[in-house]
Amino acid sequence: CSCCGKEMIPLVTNPQKPPAHREKVGCVFSRISCLLWPGSALVLGTLELQLDEEQPAGTIVGDISAGLPPGITASLYFISDHEGTGVGNDLDIDESTGIIKTAKVLDRELRDRYNFIAVTMTGVTVEVTIKVNDINDHAPTFTRKRATFKIPEQTAIGTRFSLEPAVDADQGQFTTQGYLIKDGNVGQAFTLETRKGSSEVLYLDLVVNAILDREKRSTYTLSLEAFDGGSPKRTDQMTLDIIVQDINDNAPVFNQSRYHAIISENLQPGSNILQVFATDADEGDNGMVLYEINRRQSDPDRYFVIDSRTGVITLNKPLDFEMRRVHELVVQAQDNATQPEVTNAFVTIHVRDYNDNQPTMTIIFLSEDGSPRISEGAQPGQYVARISVTDPDYGEYANVNVSLEGGDGKFALTTKDSIIYLICVDQILDREERDTYELRVMATDSGTPPLRAESSFIIQVTDVNDNPPLFDQPVYRQVIPEVVFPGSFVLQVTARDKDQGPNGDINYSILQGQGAYSDWFSIDSITGIITTLSQLDYEKNPNPSITVVARDGGKPPLSSTAVVNIVLQDINDNEPVFERNFYNVSIKENTAPGTCILEVTATDADGGSFGSVTYSLGSGINSAVPSQFTIGKETGQICTSALLDRDQGPASFDFTVTAVDGGGLSSVAYVKVDLVDINDNRPAFYPVSYAVSLSTQSAPGTSVVRVTAYDPDSGENGRITYKTVPGGASPFFTLNKDTGWQKYFSCSCRQFNANSVIPMVISAQDGGGLVALVNARVNISVVAGLVAPPVFEQTQYYFTAAEDALRGTVIGIVQASSTSKDISYTISSGDPAGYFTVDPETGALRTSLPLDHEAQSALDLEVQARSGNPPAFGQTRVHITIADINDNPPVFLPSSSESLLLPEHTEMGTVVYRVQAEDRDSGANGQLSFDLSSPSGIQRTFSIERSSGEIRLVGSLNYETSPRYDLQVVAKDSGVPQLSATFMLVVHVQAENDHGPVFDTLTYRVELKEGTPINTRFLQVRALNRETPGSGHFSPLAYHLRPDGDAAGFGIAADSGWLFVKSALDREVKDMYLLTVLAIYAKDGGLLPNYAKATVRIRVLDENDNVPVFGRLYYNVSEDVPIGSLVLEVKAIDLDQGPNSQVLYFLSRGSQSMFIIDQNTGRIITAAPLDRERTASYTFEVCATDSSPANPRNSTAQVTVYIQDVNDNAPFFIQDPLIVNISASSVSSRRVLATMRAEDKDFGANGSVFYRFANPVRGFTINSLTGDIQATEKLQTLTQSQRTLIVQAMDQGNPAQSSLGVVIIYIREQSYRGIRFSRTARDVSLQENAAKGLCDIIFQPFYLEISACIMEMKSQCKMFQHSMFFTL
Repeated sequence: CSCCGKEMIPLVTNPQKPPAHREKVGCVFSRISCLLWPGSALVLGTLELQLDEEQPAGTIVGDISAGLPPGITASLYFISDHEGTGVGNDLDIDESTGIIKTAKVLDRELRDRYNFIAVTMTGVTVEVTIKVNDINDHAPTFTRKRATFKIPEQTAIGTRFSLEPAVDADQGQFTTQGYLIKDGNVGQAFTLETRKGSSEVLYLDLVVNAILDREKRSTYTLSLEAFDGGSPKRTDQMTLDIIVQDINDNAPVFNQSRYHAIISENLQPGSNILQVFATDADEGDNGMVLYEINRRQSDPDRYFVIDSRTGVITLNKPLDFEMRRVHELVVQAQDNATQPEVTNAFVTIHVRDYNDNQPTMTIIFLSEDGSPRISEGAQPGQYVARISVTDPDYGEYANVNVSLEGGDGKFALTTKDSIIYLICVDQILDREERDTYELRVMATDSGTPPLRAESSFIIQVTDVNDNPPLFDQPVYRQVIPEVVFPGSFVLQVTARDKDQGPNGDINYSILQGQGAYSDWFSIDSITGIITTLSQLDYEKNPNPSITVVARDGGKPPLSSTAVVNIVLQDINDNEPVFERNFYNVSIKENTAPGTCILEVTATDADGGSFGSVTYSLGSGINSAVPSQFTIGKETGQICTSALLDRDQGPASFDFTVTAVDGGGLSSVAYVKVDLVDINDNRPAFYPVSYAVSLSTQSAPGTSVVRVTAYDPDSGENGRITYKTVPGGASPFFTLNKDTGWQKYFSCSCRQFNANSVIPMVISAQDGGGLVALVNARVNISVVAGLVAPPVFEQTQYYFTAAEDALRGTVIGIVQASSTSKDISYTISSGDPAGYFTVDPETGALRTSLPLDHEAQSALDLEVQARSGNPPAFGQTRVHITIADINDNPPVFLPSSSESLLLPEHTEMGTVVYRVQAEDRDSGANGQLSFDLSSPSGIQRTFSIERSSGEIRLVGSLNYETSPRYDLQVVAKDSGVPQLSATFMLVVHVQAENDHGPVFDTLTYRVELKEGTPINTRFLQVRALNRETPGSGHFSPLAYHLRPDGDAAGFGIAADSGWLFVKSALDREVKDMYLLTVLAIYAKDGGLLPNYAKATVRIRVLDENDNVPVFGRLYYNVSEDVPIGSLVLEVKAIDLDQGPNSQVLYFLSRGSQSMFIIDQNTGRIITAAPLDRERTASYTFEVCATDSSPANPRNSTAQVTVYIQDVNDNAPFFIQDPLIVNISASSVSSRRVLATMRAEDKDFGANGSVFYRFANPVRGFTINSLTGDIQATEKLQTLTQSQRTLIVQAMDQGNPAQSSLGVVIIYIREQSYRGIRFSRTARDVSLQENAAKGLCDIIFQPFYLEISACIMEMKSQCKMFQHSMFFTL
C-alpha cells in the first residue's frame, strides 16, 4: 500500500461477475481495504457458522449481515479470500445479500473449517468462521486384511502382543471404538485389549488367555472386527493367523520299553540284530530322535553299536558265549534340541552257544616275581612253569593234549593228571652261552576238526655268579714322569665280567703288600683309573709294581688280579721307535673276529711316563682307518674285530700304527695285511642259459659256445673245471673242461636233423671240490646249411649312459639283419645285476636300474639276436660307459674337525697340519683343492697349499693377542656344479711359561663307554704348582675347561681336577671328544698368562644299543628266472661299531624251500622254480642280528616278493571243438551263432585274449574281443550244409602265444527241434580192439531215434541240444 507500506489485500467481489469489473472494484477499494486491515481503529464484527459435511451443493450456510454490529446494514460486501483457504472454490457468497451457500459437497476429512473477512462499503468488517461438522461417513480400516503371528507354546497367560490398529478418518465417537474376535478363538485362547493413543487411535493388543500347546493345536485363525461409534456402526475385518511355535517340551517315547533278541555267538560283526523305535511329538530338531547306547550303564566293551538315525543295533565285535551269555543294553533316545530330552529303553540280547572254543591255558611261572625266568644254576628236574589247561566246551572236546616245542632240548614237559602240566629243566643251562629260549606250548582238544591253542614265551636265563672278572690283559705297563703331583693320572685298567647285574658289576682295588709301594697309588673303584696318591721317588724305586684286584658284586664275590708295572722317568726327549717300519702279515679270510694276528712293538728310551707307549690305528696311503681291526692300546696287538671276506671286500689292508709316548711324542709304522683265500664260494654260472645255432655245414672242430662260471675265490679255489651232467651230454660235441668251450667233433653235421634243437646240461666244479648249485643249460639249434644267422650292423657297439639317467632311458640301439623278419633281441651276458634291458623287437637298450659310476664305471654286454624256427643266433658286444656326474661332495678324513696345540715360539714356515679329504667322483669331479675361508687376519698367520692341504705357519704367534685361531678349510671339487665341504681346525696357542704350573702330561687319553651315567667321575688331572709354599706368593691352583669345542658335555671340579660327565654319551652321535684343561693360579683369576694347558682325548666305546634297521621291503622278480638267480639284497643298518654293527641275515622257516639267503651279504636267491600262476607273491620274515659277542640284538622285517608274470601260458579253449546246429531259415545275418571262448592263465596283457579266423572265411565274422561268431549273409545262400571254422586265440604277450580251436556249424533246412535222450547217463563196456565205426550205443531221443557211433579222434561229431553222459 502506498499509504502505509503494507501488503495489499485483494478484495474479491462476486466471482460470477465479469473479470474486468472485479479488477475495477478491487482498484477502487484498494485504499479502503488498507484502512480495514486488522489493527486499524474500526470495530470488527464476528460471525460463526457451522454445517454438517456431505450436504448438497447450494445448501445455505448463513447470512453475513448477522455478524454486523447492531444498527448497521450493508448492501454490498467485499470478500477477502487468501489462496488455499478453499473459500473461493467451496463456498458461494452473494456479495449483495451476504447469503453464504455451499458451492459443492463439503468433506470434513479434507477441510473442517473456512475463514474469511467481509467488508461493507462503510468499512465495517465481519470475520466469518464456518465449521464443518463431522458425520459417520468412514468405517475403521485395517492396514492389512491378513496377518501372520508366531507365538511360542507355553507362553504365559496375560502375555501381550501388539497388533496394528484399525484407522478411522472420522472424528470423535465416529472413530474406532473397539475390537471383537468374531471367530476362530478355540478354547478362548486369546482376548483383545485396547488403549487410546495421543492421536485418538485405538491401539490393539492380543492377550494370551490360555496355555498354548503346539502338540494339541499348532495354529489358530482369528477373525477380528473393528467398529466405530456411529449409528449404525461401521466395521472392518481382518484375519489373524497365529502359528504356535514349538518348544522342546516332549521327550522321545519308545514303542516298547524293553526289547529282546536271541543271536548265535558266531554271528559275524556287522550283522543287524534288531531295531528300536521312538517318536517325539515335537517338531524339527526338537522332534528329531537320535539313538545311542549308554556306555556308562551298559556294554562298555562296545560289543554292539547302534545307528543313531535308524535305531538299528549291529554287532560290532565277535561274541563269546562262555564269557557272557546275556547282554543288557540301555538304549537312550534323545531329541536334537539344544537342551535335549532323553528317554531310555532296555534291550536284552541272549547269546546262543556255538562250538568255537579252543582250549585255554594258564601259565604260571614259578620264579619269585612270576616272570618267565630260570636261574642258569637250575638243576635238571627243577620246575620252571605250571600250566593248567581247560576247555570251555563240553564232553569229549574238553579232553586236551599238551605238547612243548623249542628250547633246544633244555626243557621238558611233565604231567600226572593231564590237567596240570609242569615245564622243567632237562639239561644244564649256561646264560653266558645263551640267555634266552623261546618255548611254544600247544594245547589241542579232541574235536573234529581239533581246535588248538598255543602260547609262545621267552624264558630268560638269569645269571648266577659263575664267571670271575677278567682283565683285558694280565699285565699292564705304564710310564709316567717321576715329578707328578699326587692325584695324577697313571692309566686305566679294564676288566670284564660275562655275568649280568650285580654279578657283573666290577669294583677295583689295589692289593696292599709290604715293600710293593702300593701306597704310592690309588684306584677309582668304578672306572679303574689309577692315580698317584703321594709323591713318587725315582731313586727309591724306578719301577714300582702294584697288583690290582677286580671283584664283582656277586654273593659270594669272584675276583681276579692284574699286575700294573709302572716305569718312572724324568724327562721326555725321545720318541717311540718301532722294531720295524713296515710290517707284513697274511691271514685267512675266514679268521674269526677277535683273533690277534700281529704284535707291533715300539720302545721309548725315556724313563718314567715319557717312556710309556700306547698304540692306535691310523689311515694308510689313500685309505681310511680300517674298522675290521683293533689294536691293544698298551700291548700293540693287532686283532680282527669283524668277519673278513676277501671275495666281497678288499684282498689286503694298508694302515698305519701310531705309537705315542706319555709326553705326546709319536712315530708311525706301516702295516699291510694280506687275506689268504679259502674255498668259501661255489662256482656260479652266468649266464645260466645259452642258446646258439650251428649250421649243418659246420666243419668238425668248430667252436660252438663257451659256458662261463665264476668263482670269487683265488688260486686253486677259484680254478673251475667243466663237465657235462649225466643225461645232459651229446655224442656230437666235446667240452673243454678248463675253458668251458664246446666244440663239434662229429664227422659230418649231416647226421643232425636240420631244424632241430640239441640240449646239453653242464656243471662246474672249483679246485676245492665245490660244485655250482645251478647247472648251465645249452640249447644248440641245428639249422640248414643255407640258413644264415642274424648279422649285427657292428661287431662292437660303444654307448655312454650318465649315472643319473632315469629308468627307461634309451642309451643306444643295436640292429641285426636276417633273411627272416622275425628277429628278437636279448642280453645274453655281461649284466648279472640287470642294469639294462633290450627291447626284443627294436633292439633299443634302456636303463632298468639306477646307475652309479662309483660302484661300476662300465659294462660289457653280449647281445644276442634270434630269428627263424628253429632259431639261428647272432651276437655282438656292447661296451657301455657309465659317465660320472658330480654327485659326491668331498669328505674329510678322519673327521670334519680337529684341534691343535702350538707353542707360541713355533718357527714360521713350519707345517702344522695336513688336511686329508677324498671325493668318490672321477676326473675333474674328484679333483680337490683347498682354501682357507677364515678372516684375513688368520690368513696372514696361516696359509694352505691348495693341492696338498698342508697348513703352514706364516706369521708369528702371540698368546696375549690371539690365544686361539679357528681355521675353516674349504675343500672344493672341480665338477659342475661344484661341491664342497668344510673342515674346522682349532689352533690353541701355548704361552711360554717359566713360572706357571705344569701338568704331569700334555695329553691325556681315556676311554668311556657310551651310556656312562651323568656325574660319573672318570679322570683326575693334576698340575704341579711351582710356587713355593710359605714364600708369600703361593696360591692354590684352580682347574677349568676352556669353554669351546666339546667342553659343554663335561665338567671339572675346580679344586681337585676331577673330570665328570655332564650330558649323555652316544657313540653313534659322537665318538671322540677333545677337551682343553687349564690350570691357573686362583689369585690370577685367569687374567695372567701364568697357566698350564693340557689336552684330554676321550674316546667313546661302543655298546650294543642299536638294532639293525631294514630298508626297502617290497621287491619284484620274474617267474621264469632260473634257480640260483638273485631276487633281492636286503640291507639292515646297525649304527653300532665293530662286531656290534656287523649284521648276519636269516630267513624264516616258511620261505627256505623257495629262497636261500647269504647270511653275510643278505643276498636272496631262488631255491626252486617260481610260477606266478601258482603263487603270485611270497611274504616271509628276514631276521637281522648283529655279531655282538655279549648281548646280540636283532630285528625282523616282513619282506614281500611279487612274482612278475611272463608269457609262459598259451590260451586254451573252454570247448574244442564247438559244434553248433542251426536252421538256415531261422537265422538272419548279424545274429550271434556261437561264442568261442578261451582263457589264459597269465596276467595283464599276457592273459588278454583276442580272436580271429586262422584263414579267411566267407559268410562269417568273429568279434576279436568276445569271440562271438556272426553270419555276414543269409545262410540259405551258403552252398555247404556244414562249415568248419578254425579260430585262433592269441594273447598280447611279447612274444605272443596262441592256440587253434575248431567250430563246426551244421546248417539245416528245417528248424532244428532238438534231441531228447530217454536217459541222461549210461555205463557201457567196450573192448579195446573194437572195430572202427562199431555202433554200440543206441540213444532214444524224445522226438527221434538216432544211433551214436564211435568215431576216430579226428572224425567230425555232431552236437545235440540235450547232453548225455556215458562211461567207457
